[in-house]
Amino acid sequence: MRLASKIKKGAYSTLVAGLLFTGATALDQLLTDAGYEPAFVASAEAQGAQERRRTPAMSEKLFKQLAKVAEYASPPEDSGKQPDFQSALKEARKVEKNCSKCNEYEMAQIYNYYGWIYYSLDDMPNAIKYYKKVVAQSPNISIGLEVATLDTIAKLSFSLDQYQDALDYHDKWMKLATLVTADAFAFRAQVYYQMKKRKDALNNINRAIKMVEDKGDIAKEPYYSLQRALYIEKEDYKLATANLEKVIRHYPKKSYWIQLSGLYGLLEKSDRQLHSLDTAYLIGAVDKEQQIINLAYLFLGQEYPYRAAKVLEKGIKDKRIKETEKNLDLLARSWSQAKETKKAIPVMSKAAAMSESGDMYSQLASLYLDDDDSKNAIAAGKKALDKGKLKREGEVHVNMGIAYMDLKNYGAAVKSFKEAMKDKRTRRFATNWLRYAENEYTRDQQLKRANG
Repeated sequence: MRLASKIKKGAYSTLVAGLLFTGATALDQLLTDAGYEPAFVASAEAQGAQERRRTPAMSEKLFKQLAKVAEYASPPEDSGKQPDFQSALKEARKVEKNCSKCNEYEMAQIYNYYGWIYYSLDDMPNAIKYYKKVVAQSPNISIGLEVATLDTIAKLSFSLDQYQDALDYHDKWMKLATLVTADAFAFRAQVYYQMKKRKDALNNINRAIKMVEDKGDIAKEPYYSLQRALYIEKEDYKLATANLEKVIRHYPKKSYWIQLSGLYGLLEKSDRQLHSLDTAYLIGAVDKEQQIINLAYLFLGQEYPYRAAKVLEKGIKDKRIKETEKNLDLLARSWSQAKETKKAIPVMSKAAAMSESGDMYSQLASLYLDDDDSKNAIAAGKKALDKGKLKREGEVHVNMGIAYMDLKNYGAAVKSFKEAMKDKRTRRFATNWLRYAENEYTRDQQLKRANG
């Protein structure tokens, strides 16, 4: 979002001797090349204002000397030479030294070249220093030069984190500029944001966006990014969501679908949250473990367990999700809810082997029961009891009792149900089963004696 990072460093060859007369700074051309709207446009009205400000003349001698500086800094493209800013700097110093009788306008042109050269050498403090010297020659310089230089100082100050200076010089620029574009208000919004003046930042970025949209156009992506960040900081998730819904249509980035899903989540719109994250998944934007797991949970919450299981299974297969106890448990439960018991059993078995408690084996016993595999249900139940640390031990005994009943091992079933009655959470259920088991046990014993 920083302006300095947007300026292309290779655009120095665009300098023209005409800069001496148009009043533009070299940085203006770089900003234009980088895709920024010009902050100042010399309209007919502006040109008239420049004509009304009388400026001293420049001597032919100085013009030729500055042209030599320009030759070092920006040699003709067909010359085969590379810019030599150090030589340009040395030449500029000679010009300044021999200019003891120069007027303010001539000094401003020398300082303007200094500023551009230092900027090209990545010496921003000195660039700012000399650009400030340019505007210090006012009112003996053209309005165009003053306006452009004020804008340059503001942007360079911002690049050095000198936010108050950036704002002060931009204020001066706004008083003189005849055309203020959306970029100007977007810049001010960035300055205010860095100064932690969020309200001022939001007012300015809103104005910048409105200026563009009132023309029927779409604003630049960074405008919306800053606006959205400010809405989120003030916890105005409704406006932040509206912002992103607009942006995603014009700047369709994969990551925006994930962000949109998160905003819908904050607004408790779980169905839209799921659809957005699912879209991100389908276009390949969901590739991190927690994102995939979140998607699985959303599918489960909306009662799509099969989709949850498929997403988790693929994540494990692609090694984007680790085969941890927790992740395997989630996958097994997803398969179970999808009525895919045979797929759930091996996954839960692997999770149970990793667990330090017997709870996973308790769940595994339930799965075996659902699959009518009573022998393995009992085996899993025994492992659950052996591992211990059970949250609901009574359930293990109930499931084992039911499995014993299926195998007609009524004596073992009675014992299991009696153990289950010790847990008050399963006591009532176990009592009913115990009566049934005892009756079946008595009947079974009578049949054995009758047949004996």
